[in-house]
Amino acid sequence: MVRWNNFPRIVDVKQMDNVGATIHTALFLVYLENTTWEHTLDELYIIKKIIFLSFSEFILSDINSGTKNTIKKLDSEMFDAVYGKAYTYFLDQEMPECLRNDFEKVLFENNKAREDQIIYAAKKYVWYREALPNSSVFPEMYEIYMQEMQSELSELSSKVRGLKCLMWNRHYQKYLAHIMRLSVSMRWNQYTRKNPISVMSHSVVVVYISYIIAMIDNSYGGDNDILQMLLRGIYHDVPEVITGDIIAPTKQAVPGFDTLLEKVEAHMLDEYFFGYITDEYRDYLIPYLLTPFQGDLGKKVKHADIFSAYLEAKIESHNSYEFSLKEQNLRKQIQKKQNPWIEYLLRAILFEFEKKSDDSLY
Repeated sequence: MVRWNNFPRIVDVKQMDNVGATIHTALFLVYLENTTWEHTLDELYIIKKIIFLSFSEFILSDINSGTKNTIKKLDSEMFDAVYGKAYTYFLDQEMPECLRNDFEKVLFENNKAREDQIIYAAKKYVWYREALPNSSVFPEMYEIYMQEMQSELSELSSKVRGLKCLMWNRHYQKYLAHIMRLSVSMRWNQYTRKNPISVMSHSVVVVYISYIIAMIDNSYGGDNDILQMLLRGIYHDVPEVITGDIIAPTKQAVPGFDTLLEKVEAHMLDEYFFGYITDEYRDYLIPYLLTPFQGDLGKKVKHADIFSAYLEAKIESHNSYEFSLKEQNLRKQIQKKQNPWIEYLLRAILFEFEKKSDDSLY
């Protein structure tokens, strides 16, 4: 799903890339708010709500952002009613009660005004950054929207001090700009693909599957720190901004090469990436960037990573013998572990995915 679809573009942005960029921006705004002004903001709520809100965008994909803003200005109640229908459609789908209850709580029963403001500010900043390169080539087409977004960002900056700090600090903007390079870094880049997926989009899928794993496991008596799992999911591929997507067979080609690459990642991140942020934030990020799959929580996030790769391979397997083999190998990895969340992923998500994939062939 391509954003800004009724505008001329030199850069395409997919909806999933927008979701990932919004999560990263919101988390950075949370850091600025929490450390500079000693707020305590609910990061788990913010990540979940950004993802849950995005479901409506896929259902209402034929209404572009500009039209949505105008509808909201002219009749906010009608706007809410239309989006309410989209959420109802999603909640009517079959799912475990633990997921349904959490979706409803986050979407309808929350009292997190400050967090919602952070989410809105992050969305607006990402929209502005998406439009910026295209507006420089097609200024007449983007002029009105750029003026509106600049005005709204200026107004939001007076309410969200983390946004004001971001808007005035070029180093912070460069940090997020490098993060957004994940949107143009493609997965499986050494193979011919009909449906390329970016590293950013992949990360969002990993976050959502990690959430499902944690919620179902906790409903069976587990004690997973869901926020820690989601942070590992959203940050785990950020080093690829600098190093590129080096595939597993290459990493394992020579004994010790994978260990050397870990050192290379750390060195290159220090040299080309961490210079834009404070040492404190660097120290906070390093475990999520360099060792996301360590420990029991890390293993579960790795399962989410493998399941996401499996879905990606399955999409391509209809047209590629190579991807057909990868799909089979990844499925074997998934099926080695038997527990409630693996059963749910295979029974519910995969069954629906296969049904829709097969239908699309005819």
